[in-house]
Amino acid sequence: MTFSVKQVLQKIKACFMGTKRISGSEDERCFFITTSCYQHKFLLLDTQAFNIVLDNFRFYNKRYSARLLGYVLMSNHIHFMLFFEDRNYLSKYLRDFKKYSSLQLREHISQFYPHIITDILYEYRSQHYKIWDDAFDDVVIYSRKMCEIKLDYMHNNPVKAGLVTEPGDYLFSSAKFYENWEVKIQSELLHYRDVF
Repeated sequence: MTFSVKQVLQKIKACFMGTKRISGSEDERCFFITTSCYQHKFLLLDTQAFNIVLDNFRFYNKRYSARLLGYVLMSNHIHFMLFFEDRNYLSKYLRDFKKYSSLQLREHISQFYPHIITDILYEYRSQHYKIWDDAFDDVVIYSRKMCEIKLDYMHNNPVKAGLVTEPGDYLFSSAKFYENWEVKIQSELLHYRDVF
């Protein structure tokens, strides 16, 4: 297999920085993903909403042979790092994750926050409500250094938002797992050192 000079340079750069995914190559199996709530609205409002997201991670990780290396759940967006054990199913994973978590989150909002249901109204074809923006950002992770940079970035989100003073104090994040990884808490997570 031969590579162009441009492809080789992209791979070298990715070892240090990560790259925005351009192709859908099956060899790309580790991603840093950001997806936002519709129009960046605050729709993940309580523990039950965050648990809906976490339950969907568990379900789709099994379905697509994927593992979470890290995550942080904020009220209007989520960051997570995903590693596919066999092959890259990123598009299918996110399509299904967003579709089914949206249904569950909409029901939750209808039941507990009916005053904001009009904020998620969205009429297009057969769709009437919208929880997630259609787009998502994904960066291919090729190296341990890049993985550590992205984990640090995501774990510091709640600190920057003024929700906690230390990353490990935020309940809906993998930061505590990495602070105490020897204790094997949050066992559904895969330590990044097992990948890189």
